[in-house]
Amino acid sequence: MLFYDGIKVYMQNGKLDDVEIAYYINKIRKTHKGKILKRISFILGEGYIDLRYMFQSYPFERIWRISTKDRLIESVV
Repeated sequence: MLFYDGIKVYMQNGKLDDVEIAYYINKIRKTHKGKILKRISFILGEGYIDLRYMFQSYPFERIWRISTKDRLIESVV
């Protein structure tokens, strides 16, 4: 487990770099404005990534599956 911007980050079956972690966290924050992200889990599989994330005031996890074809992120940081 590691922390990114105060959020607990868990990873299974591999690792993502900081740019990819920031990309997905920012995308979740933009989609769910006003909610505080508490934790996120990245589960890497062959051909996909499962994102499981939880907000501070909601007692359940949300799941988002992403094809690895969509993982191509330009690092313009």
